[in-house]
Amino acid sequence: MNSHTDLQQRFEAQAHTLQIHQVELEAQNEELRQTNLELELARNQYADLFQAAPVGYVVCDSAGTIQQINALGCAQLGSPEIHLIGRPFALFVDPTQRPHLATLLNHVWTRADGPHRTELQMHGSDGRWWQAQLECTSLHTPAGWRARMVLTDVTALKSAQQEADERRQEAQSLNAELQTFLRALTQDLTGPQRQIQGFAQFLKDSLTPADVKSAKVLQHLLEAASDLGTLTTALTEFFQSTQPSTHRTQVNLNHLVSGLAHDLEPEWPGREVKLTYDSLPTIWGSPQQLRLIFKHLLSNAVKFTGPRPEAQIHVGVQEHREAYVFSVRDNGVGFDPAQNERLFTLFGRLHRPRDFKGQGLGLALVKRIVQHLHGQVWADSVPGEGAVFWVQLPKPEGAVTPTDSAA
Repeated sequence: MNSHTDLQQRFEAQAHTLQIHQVELEAQNEELRQTNLELELARNQYADLFQAAPVGYVVCDSAGTIQQINALGCAQLGSPEIHLIGRPFALFVDPTQRPHLATLLNHVWTRADGPHRTELQMHGSDGRWWQAQLECTSLHTPAGWRARMVLTDVTALKSAQQEADERRQEAQSLNAELQTFLRALTQDLTGPQRQIQGFAQFLKDSLTPADVKSAKVLQHLLEAASDLGTLTTALTEFFQSTQPSTHRTQVNLNHLVSGLAHDLEPEWPGREVKLTYDSLPTIWGSPQQLRLIFKHLLSNAVKFTGPRPEAQIHVGVQEHREAYVFSVRDNGVGFDPAQNERLFTLFGRLHRPRDFKGQGLGLALVKRIVQHLHGQVWADSVPGEGAVFWVQLPKPEGAVTPTDSAA
């Protein structure tokens, strides 16, 4: 009796254990089904992305034979997928460029780095030639290693670049012709201008004008000849300012500004002009170009502080990691900020010529040189209170920390 009871208990225990295993197995099967569904969804999503990608996708085996290709790839090669699978990819590459394709694929198989890129001239089954940018990476699959290629049609981009290059070359040629013409014109004007000025001066020194009107006419002639000479000199300076210069050296800007202050003294006879400057750096560059920048900024400040009892002009500098920002600040008449865009234009003038003489070339020359040096120039002003002109120049190698004392 006891033996029968024991057997029954053992049977029930084993049945319970089997039930537990059955439940666990069903749970595992459900988890496996869910995983398969997720994998199927991911595969479908990948297939959708692969087919709808905005670039051509081509997968080739180690022999360069097409194994997979998406919709855009079929359009690029000019055939439906069924006619492309199993065909050598190289058939669609310009025969003269197939060695470049072979080199690219060799890099894919032998180098761990990537992706590898090249540009190839390609054609489709429809006979259309196009320029392709090819990006290739290796891909491991159960069937072995594959080369996954991304094809981008850059035909329009290459055509636009070629057109832009042609227009840039044409513009450079026209600009060179214009500068040659203007340079020749200014040189041709120099001789007659000097003769007119010399004759006018001779008349003034040798003859006594018959009346006041004649004296004024002669004086106007002398002034006009002098202005013409100043203009031709300024134009020559303008066109020569960005010519390639072989003379580059360390330029001590403290010495440069100090020398300019002395040279500009004839521009303020009888005036009180206080010109100061920070401790400026010594930088590597063209002495001529740097001199022209500061010369015209300082001359501009001297001119427009004319109405002030005491002119105050200060040259400052701010040092940043990759650039110097120089400033020339004055307490002159200033200008209307709304006219800022005209300030640096050729022959641009914001004041009446009878109030302030000049040709409108100085600031244009500054902008031309600064842009040539890959810098920036701008200005701020409060009318009636003065102006500050800013010049940002990239910090060249060899810039030296300021050591000279400021003036």
